[in-house]
Amino acid sequence: MNFLGIGVLEIVVILVIALVVLGPGRTVNMARSAGKMLGEVRRAMGDLSRAVEDEERELNRRTPGSEEPGFDKGNPPLDKAQDEPEERH
Repeated sequence: MNFLGIGVLEIVVILVIALVVLGPGRTVNMARSAGKMLGEVRRAMGDLSRAVEDEERELNRRTPGSEEPGFDKGNPPLDKAQDEPEERH
């Protein structure tokens, strides 16, 4: 297990130090607060992800020519100028 580049042993050491420094009551409260904060961050990330997906669907629905193959995959058709070879003098 690797969380933010910290292994299991390092997490255990940090928890033991927190327990010694803060005491059992404050350590539990801080762990509870950290868990709540992590849950809120996860919910916010999920909401943001859904909002971006909804906006992308709405944009594809409104965009003329979005039915063209490859458009919704981020690969719009190339311009004619890009298809023509360059002239060399």
